[in-house]
Amino acid sequence: MKAKNPASKVLRCWGHRQKNGRWYGVCIDLNLDVEADSRKELEKEFDAVIQSYVEAVCDTDDKQSIPRLLNRRAPVSDWAMYYFISAAYLINNLKEYFIFQPQLPKLCIENC
Repeated sequence: MKAKNPASKVLRCWGHRQKNGRWYGVCIDLNLDVEADSRKELEKEFDAVIQSYVEAVCDTDDKQSIPRLLNRRAPVSDWAMYYFISAAYLINNLKEYFIFQPQLPKLCIENC
């Protein structure tokens, strides 16, 4: 079973500032999370974590598992938060919450 054009897949992620001032984020399509000191650093860290994850997936000997591993969904509560932030952002510009949409790394996907 082949993944549906994963090279063009846009990932859905959200982030928010915690009470301790650090930023926390979740990629709901790959069930990955990251913590960083700033919003910009969080997005940069996500790029690195996603790149590393996809490289590890593509390096597997079980090639049939790749589509499943590239569509590893987060728990429903993380999805609910993503859509809550999306809706709330349309109504009011939230400074403590945001969504962003990185792409799966094409370099790794082409080698899968």
